[in-house]
Amino acid sequence: MASQLKDVFSPAFLQQLAALCQRYSATFDTNRFLAQTQGSDWEQSELKARVRRVSHALHSSLNLAYPDAIKVLLPVSGHFSGLQGFVFADYVEVYGLDDPQSSFDALAHFTCFSTAEFAIRPFFQRYPELTLAQMKLWASSDNLHLRRLASEGSRPRLPWGMALKAYKKDPTPLLPILQQLKTDAEPYVQRSVANHLNDISKDHPELVLDIAQSWFGQHAITDWIIKHALRGLLKQAHPRALALYGLQQLPLQLSLEMINAQASAQQPLHFMIELSGPADLQAKLRLEYKIGYRKKSGQLNYKVFQLGNKVWTGQNIKFERRQSFIDLTTRKHYPGQHHLQIILNGHCYAESFFDVIVS
Repeated sequence: MASQLKDVFSPAFLQQLAALCQRYSATFDTNRFLAQTQGSDWEQSELKARVRRVSHALHSSLNLAYPDAIKVLLPVSGHFSGLQGFVFADYVEVYGLDDPQSSFDALAHFTCFSTAEFAIRPFFQRYPELTLAQMKLWASSDNLHLRRLASEGSRPRLPWGMALKAYKKDPTPLLPILQQLKTDAEPYVQRSVANHLNDISKDHPELVLDIAQSWFGQHAITDWIIKHALRGLLKQAHPRALALYGLQQLPLQLSLEMINAQASAQQPLHFMIELSGPADLQAKLRLEYKIGYRKKSGQLNYKVFQLGNKVWTGQNIKFERRQSFIDLTTRKHYPGQHHLQIILNGHCYAESFFDVIVS
């Protein structure tokens, strides 16, 4: 993934960045900047390495004290978005730790064009109370990007980001931020709050379930956040998570038909299921399937996939699914016997083994 994303830091990007820095700082050394960021080793550098190299080259070529360098980068940053904008927050992360207030102001600007969720994390380590206070201020901001940063930047287990070990151990100082944002109107913020709670649930499931129970039913937005936050616990069939949604073991019969008992990169696994049962029963259904993937060691590693959420009204329900076995960057397939389970409301109702062939 990163090997493809890194291409946004192209020669054209470097030229544009240098030209804009030159516009806002007459002393910017364009030749030095391009010499430090171009060359054969640049092509071999991955995404994070390119971002960090641009930060170092900016610092060297600006040759300014940190506050003066930020004054140049503030207007320059407005010309870039997405991944390309990472370089400005990264500059703060590398060179701004000794000046937290100037850095907070800079990150508040940079995050509006890209994101600052990674750059804020070293400030939590050095200035935990000051940074937490800043996040609480951002949580009440009129700017959706700052509200999102308040949640995303303080996630204990942010993917690609530095783990916040203190909050993995005790996340309670973060809860006022999430409380402030639990009915935020912006989906961008809602997703972050849900992901933040999902992070916490990995270390403190009972705490998140307590929060979910206290929030549940108060607001449609909060209910969506809770359900997305509990996705990990629901996949694990945690009893309290299932109970919150009225999901229980039911007197239903589930038949599983394996259309093919062998799968490969060329032929996906193909199966059908049918639910049958009492005509007078009404109940919520959460249907999933779990695949035990054969690892290189020979052991099985299980992953849960969603089939659908339904309501049983007495009518038989059928599902058909094809599961690809093409190798991904995140999953390599190994030959041998694999395991399929059909999960209804957290309970296994049917299972079968199948073979995977790797050519």
